[in-house]
Amino acid sequence: MAARSQAPAAGRTGNVGLIRFAQECWSELQKVTWPDRQTVIRLTVIVIVISAIVAAYILGADQLFTYLVNNLLLHQGLPTPVPSTP
Repeated sequence: MAARSQAPAAGRTGNVGLIRFAQECWSELQKVTWPDRQTVIRLTVIVIVISAIVAAYILGADQLFTYLVNNLLLHQGLPTPVPSTP
């Protein structure tokens, strides 16, 4: 069986790894090309509009399927109000 490397002794070595990870993350974030404000606003509006369109489509499909199931499969229809007597 191949020899396995031993884990470093407990102590500050765990903190050094965490600090190095944070430094590398910050270094990578410095390389990112961030979009300008107008681009962020434009893309946010696009996402909201597309989400609204998808929500409307799902609502319409749900209403259609509810109608079809209730009226064609279950023969229940819409409930009719009971007339009140004077």
